[in-house]
Amino acid sequence: MLLKPVAPRTGYVDGVWWPYTDKLAEELPGLLTRLSARLHPVLRVGYHLVEWATSPGEMVVSGQAVRLDWHHDIAHTVMVAGPGNRRLVLLVVPPDTDPGDAYTAMTAAAAANNAARPDDLLQIGIRKRRERKRRAAAVRRWAARTTSIN
Repeated sequence: MLLKPVAPRTGYVDGVWWPYTDKLAEELPGLLTRLSARLHPVLRVGYHLVEWATSPGEMVVSGQAVRLDWHHDIAHTVMVAGPGNRRLVLLVVPPDTDPGDAYTAMTAAAAANNAARPDDLLQIGIRKRRERKRRAAAVRRWAARTTSIN
């Protein structure tokens, strides 16, 4: 995870996160622990629905209940909120991203004056976005079949 310097908000995102998997409930505790210095306590997380495997509506991180809400707003983002209307919007680099492409997106997203949209930061065109959605859906269907057989 990288964050822009603490300063007036600029652009669409305040930083960037590259999770290892699409399992939000497994990935969030580490992220929220690191973000608690800026948002203590973290109260809510909004995530883009189609980019994550199923997740609970709430979880406890460091003894604090955190509400999880999905949205259809800006793809490739999570919104993390604390008390007093403080929030951070993070670009989410998909787990299967090439490390070189991830590094480029992360350094650009964390730059102080960067105002690029998430799709532009990830250099995702329409065709690539559709391919990723199809691939993710196929993996989820396969996982559901293999776990239901047992």
